[in-house]
Order: sequence, then structure tokens, then C-alpha cells
Amino acid sequence: MGAFEKATVGWFDPASKTYRKIPVDEQCEVLSAIGDVALGDDDKPSLHVHAVLGLSDGTTRGGHLLDGIVRPTLEITLVEAPGHLRRSKRPELGVALIDLDD
Repeated sequence: MGAFEKATVGWFDPASKTYRKIPVDEQCEVLSAIGDVALGDDDKPSLHVHAVLGLSDGTTRGGHLLDGIVRPTLEITLVEAPGHLRRSKRPELGVALIDLDD
């Protein structure tokens, strides 16, 4: 259960290696969110979440969750993975991916 006062999701453009921002400038419900927390190249936690947001007219916006202002709440369940996840930047792709070799 949860909602955002406003949020930004992104669509990854492999040609430019950047996220095209999709602003959601209205109250929206979080219909689905899935992701992971992994250590980045800097050994700090790195959050990667994809979300589907429901708008008041019944349409949706979805993609990589770039930012959001929670209103009134956002309930998240975290489940510990059996091993520690690490994410490393892949310059040739323009994104950081989980290392499966660790």
C-alpha cells in the first residue's frame, strides 16, 4: 500500500545510455514496485526499483523509479538475499548491473 504526491520514473534509452524522465506531477498510487538493494562500486547501498504508478484517470506510468514524494505512506517489504549483492558500473552499457561472479 502506498502513494506518491508526485514522482519521476524513467525509461532507459540504450542509444544515449541515459534515462528519459517521465514526470508524474499528481497524486498517484503505487500499484507495483520491485527492486533490490546492492552495494555499489563505492561500497554504499544502491537502490534499484521499478514501479507502476496508477493515476486518477485510470492510466498508469511505469519505469525505473528516479524519485518520489511519499504521501501519505509507502509500505515496503525487504527480504534478505542469501548472499550479498554487488552492483558494478558497465560503461559500455551505461548502467550498473549486479555482479553474479561474487
